Amino acid sequence: MRAGDLDAAWRALDALSSGGDDGGLHLPSCYANLASSLDRGRRHDDAIAALERAIELGYRSTPDPRSDIAEFQLRAGRYEAATQIWAKLKAEQPDDVWLYNAAGLTYGEIGMHGLAVSWLGEGLEVAMRADDPEQLIPQLSDCRRADLTALGHGPDELQRRAELFARDWQRRREAAMSRRPRFDRATFDGSALDAEPSPLGGERIAGEDVAVALAWFPAGEYERAISWWPTLAENWAGVAHEDYCRRFDANLKWLRAHGAPVRGVVAIRVASYVAWCGQHGEDPEEARAVYAARQSAEGHMVAWPPERNERCWCGSQRKYKKCCGASSPAPMLPAANERVVASDVLEVDARVRSE
Repeated sequence: MRAGDLDAAWRALDALSSGGDDGGLHLPSCYANLASSLDRGRRHDDAIAALERAIELGYRSTPDPRSDIAEFQLRAGRYEAATQIWAKLKAEQPDDVWLYNAAGLTYGEIGMHGLAVSWLGEGLEVAMRADDPEQLIPQLSDCRRADLTALGHGPDELQRRAELFARDWQRRREAAMSRRPRFDRATFDGSALDAEPSPLGGERIAGEDVAVALAWFPAGEYERAISWWPTLAENWAGVAHEDYCRRFDANLKWLRAHGAPVRGVVAIRVASYVAWCGQHGEDPEEARAVYAARQSAEGHMVAWPPERNERCWCGSQRKYKKCCGASSPAPMLPAANERVVASDVLEVDARVRSE
């Protein structure tokens, strides 16, 4: 985006935030996205100001959004300022493995490999003590190995221990997943797939499922949807949007690992979605899967997954590896609801085929 466009967007956000009417936007997330764009344009001080405004309006993220301010300071060449912010955050939140991940990756990206090794190493220790609930050890370990190599060092004892942990964790995950049923059409309606055109484009062959896009709520729309629909509020009220996105990404990976051919994400804008449901006689609390199918068939889909160094699909403006990409396969809801999660994907085929 051009500098003038960013300035115009900033003025518009300031007018909305001072006028008491958010214009249907989630202003904290808008300011945070503006901050990321300003940072990419090397307007680091403006990025810091925009993110501080986002925090003032209630923006929350994992790690703490002040970690992003430290990143902006670091890219501006103010190393001491960045170090002080991260040191303060570590003292406040010593068990937040995402904080160590963010600091380590950023130090590595600008060539400060010694500090990267230190932060990533602390993150590994924190994650291993807790049995890696955030499933970040593979990424922390890979990045730390690359930084050690850049320093001319081979793997040290911590690196070897972390890689052994990662291999053991992977074996445990694969063993657990092998005990779960793979999802296919027969699981839900007892019938085999017939050879016919796919509603999502391309030709389906017998016994092969269609490519699927899942419905997802962007920032602002997510909060609005929770306030509108009780079934969403049951599971997501109180869950920050950034955490919802990471769990969504983990669920995409989990579904694909179980045989669901997930290929993309369809963003739901509440107003247009409700209007579509009204036109098609659908219940908004039940029709997200079919809506995603229709939207993806018309090309309104974000391809998933992005490459590690591409921007994350969730709109955070971060690289995928520093955002949702660090998640590992896991169902989005508790085990008792896994059938519901899977049916949200596979209902697409059954509903569209019947029309």
